[in-house]
Amino acid sequence: MAHVLIGFAEALPAPEVFFSLHDAGHTVSAFARKGCRAPITRHLPLVGLHEIAAPERDAAASAAQLRAIFDGPDAPELVLPLDDAALWLTARAELSAGRIAGAVGTRSRLALDKTLQIAAAEAAGFAVPRTVVVRRAADLSAPLPYPAIAKPALAIAERDGAIAKDKVHYLYGASDAAGLAREIEASSDDAAPLLVQPLIAGVGEGLFGFATAQGVTHWSGHRRLRMMNPHGSGSSACSALTPEPGLIAAATRFVEAAEWRGPFMIELLRDAAGTAWFMELNGRMWGSMALARGRGLDYPAWAIAQAQEPGYAPPVGSTSETGPSEARHLGRDLLHLLFVLRGPRTDFYREGWPRIGESLSGVLRPRRDRVSYNAHPDFPGFAMREALHTLRRGLGGRG
Repeated sequence: MAHVLIGFAEALPAPEVFFSLHDAGHTVSAFARKGCRAPITRHLPLVGLHEIAAPERDAAASAAQLRAIFDGPDAPELVLPLDDAALWLTARAELSAGRIAGAVGTRSRLALDKTLQIAAAEAAGFAVPRTVVVRRAADLSAPLPYPAIAKPALAIAERDGAIAKDKVHYLYGASDAAGLAREIEASSDDAAPLLVQPLIAGVGEGLFGFATAQGVTHWSGHRRLRMMNPHGSGSSACSALTPEPGLIAAATRFVEAAEWRGPFMIELLRDAAGTAWFMELNGRMWGSMALARGRGLDYPAWAIAQAQEPGYAPPVGSTSETGPSEARHLGRDLLHLLFVLRGPRTDFYREGWPRIGESLSGVLRPRRDRVSYNAHPDFPGFAMREALHTLRRGLGGRG
């Protein structure tokens, strides 16, 4: 068994990852931004909590402090990054690849750069939305697929010694594109690339697997039932689905070309015509881990086993065919209701906006085949504490 460092503790999958490693017999510590009040730091038995500088304020100090954890007493054997910021930070900290139970080197760059992902997805045979890469203001004079979304190509950008997640822009016509061009020209920063794609109405899906030296195994999938924010956000509830053979074939080509190892998630958006469009690769842990774990797919613990033994393959008996068919996060579901009541910001979202009656029924109706995010029999009450924490943060409280 190993001492595993996870982080950031504030990341959505942190509790489920802790449960997975705890059940596998590992000891777990965590790193968090200074002042973090995430529930796992107060209500779960971490063997250590390391508060480090927020990389959004001082990336160099954050990386140095993460590196120092491995030089101190009781140093962990492995670190498991839980979100994009942590994935970026483990690379910046120049930790030994053998200490990272996650993407390193070219795989880390792929996980954080969507321009690389788009090219890889096209080569693998996924349906990819028409994409215009905008590196300077003049690129916005090209014909664009209105209505469009302009999203940052880099999951994490670094400027002036700090990291940030760049803004998403919605372009409903040429005037919006001209406004964005003026904003880029006026910026004193070196703008990171933007990906401009058509704004597609559809339902989010996730395709998951575990990549080994012998191939990809233990496929699973989910479909979004509700988004926390219907304008665009992570799920508040999802249901299990069986991945389509064509998508599995494309994902296999994608993963094998990248020489990926360990768990991964490919995010898709299925439109009304049934096309599943490639959105992005999540090359780290993901929020809906409760559904996978409820169906016997213990991806975090398997990632640690593979880091300890590169030839590791998960148990053949693990299956995604049985178990709960739905998972939901109570706090995010309650925030979903508040967003639905507030209503859509633009006409584009009005047609598909959730009806409050359907949302109320989905959130409040009991289901026997549903599991809750962050619930574990060894830690009664934790899921409710975490839900209240999420709700308080969503309403602007301290978190």
